[in-house]
Amino acid sequence: MFVSARKLTQFLKPLSEATRDGVDLTVSLDEHGNLGWVGQLIKGLLSRFHTTLIKIASTAIQLSQQAPDLANLSKQLEARAQAQQANAENIAAASRTLAATVESITASASEASAFSRQVAEAAESANVNDLQSRNQIQAIGESTSALEQQMGLLKDSSASIGEVVELIKNIADRTRLLSLNAAIEAARAGEQGRGFAVVADEVRKLADQTMTATQNVEGLLAKIQEQVASSSDTMTAMSQQVHAGITVSQQAGASIEAASRDINTLIAHVQVIADASASQNDKVRAITDQIGAVVESSQQQLEGSQALAANATQMSAQCDTLLTEVGEFRFAGHKRMRQVVEEEITKWQLSRLESDDLDRKLCALYQRETAFEMLCITDTSGKQISSDVESGKVNLDGRKNNWSDRRWFQEPARQRRLYVSDLYRSVDTNQYCFTIGTPLFDQKGQLLGVMSADVRFNHIIGQ
Repeated sequence: MFVSARKLTQFLKPLSEATRDGVDLTVSLDEHGNLGWVGQLIKGLLSRFHTTLIKIASTAIQLSQQAPDLANLSKQLEARAQAQQANAENIAAASRTLAATVESITASASEASAFSRQVAEAAESANVNDLQSRNQIQAIGESTSALEQQMGLLKDSSASIGEVVELIKNIADRTRLLSLNAAIEAARAGEQGRGFAVVADEVRKLADQTMTATQNVEGLLAKIQEQVASSSDTMTAMSQQVHAGITVSQQAGASIEAASRDINTLIAHVQVIADASASQNDKVRAITDQIGAVVESSQQQLEGSQALAANATQMSAQCDTLLTEVGEFRFAGHKRMRQVVEEEITKWQLSRLESDDLDRKLCALYQRETAFEMLCITDTSGKQISSDVESGKVNLDGRKNNWSDRRWFQEPARQRRLYVSDLYRSVDTNQYCFTIGTPLFDQKGQLLGVMSADVRFNHIIGQ
C-alpha cells in the first residue's frame, strides 16, 4: 500500500496541532481510508494514555491535598514535641533540684538526729546536775532551818542575859545605897567609925564601877540583841527564799524531766524523718533517672517529627512537580471547558466592553459552571475592566489589576486564538488550576480584549 507524503502530512496534521499548547490527548485522526487503521490505533493508545494520566493526576491531587495537611500535622507534632521536650527538660531540671534538695534534707535530718542526741545528753546531764542542785538546795534549806532555830535560841539567851544585867544593876543600886547609909553611920560614929567609913567608901566605888560596867554591858547587850533580831529577821527571810528556791528548783526539775522526755520523743521523730528522707532520696533519684529517659525519648520524638515534617514537605513538593509535568497534557476536561467558554462568548455578541455588563455576564457563567475558580476580562492592553468574579461574588478591587505580563493574556492577544496554560497552584485557594485565555472580538472581528477563566483541575478529572 502506497501513501503519498502529502496525504501522510495531512493525516498527521492534528497531531502537530495537538502539541501547540501542551499535549492534547483528545485529538483524533481520520479513521477512514487507507490510514484509518493507524488512526484507530493512535486513538486507542491516546485513550489508554489519557486514562492512565487521569489516574496519575487524580492520585497526585489526592496526595497533594493530603501533603499540606500532613505537613501541618507534622509541624504541629514537631511543635508539641518541642514543647514536650522543653517541659521534660524543665521537669528533669526540677527533679535534679528536688533530688539535691532531698539529699540536703537527708543530710540535715542526719545532722539534726545527731544534734538531737547531743541535746538529749545535755538534757540528761542537766537533769543530773539539777538533781544535785536540788539536793544541795535542800541541804541549804535544812541548814538554814537549823541556823534559824539557833538564832532563836541566841535571841532567847540574849534576853536572859538582859535580865541578869538588870538584876546586877539593881544590886549595884542597892549596894551604892547601902554604902551611902554606911558612910552616914560611920560619920556619926566619929573616930570609931572612920575605918568603917573607908570600907563603905570602897563599897560605894565598887558599886559605881559595877553600875558603870553594867551600863556598858547593857549597851553592848542592846546592840547584840539588835543584831540578833536583825540576823533573825534576815535568817527568816533567807529561810523563806530558800524554801521558795526549793519549790522553784522542784518545778524546774520537773520541767527538765519533761523536756528530757520530749527530747527523747523528738529524737525518735527526727530519726524517723532521717530514715524516710534517705528512702525518699533513693526514690527521687530513681524518678530522676526515669525523667532522663523521658527527655531522651522526647528528643527522639522531636527528631522523628522533624523528619516527618521534612518528608511531608518533600512529598508536597514532589506532588507539585508531578502535577506540573502532568499539567502539560490536555484532557477531555480541558476540551469541555474550552467549549463552555467559547460557546458562552459566542452568545454574548459583544460590540464593546462595559464593566458592569461584563460582571453580570461573568457571574451568570460562574453560577452555571462549578469548575471555575475566578473569571475576569481585560482590554487589549491587559488592563482589567471587569471585577474579579470568584466564589459567586464580585470583587471591584480587581479592576485595578494589569495583566499585560501574563502569558494567558499575551498569547490570545498576539495569536488571536484560545490559549490553555499549564497546571499551577492557586495562591488564593492552594488548589491546582489552569487558565483559559480567550480573545474577545466584536461582530466585525476586531479584538476587544481577553477573558481569563481560572479552572480547578480537580473538577475536570472527577475529584
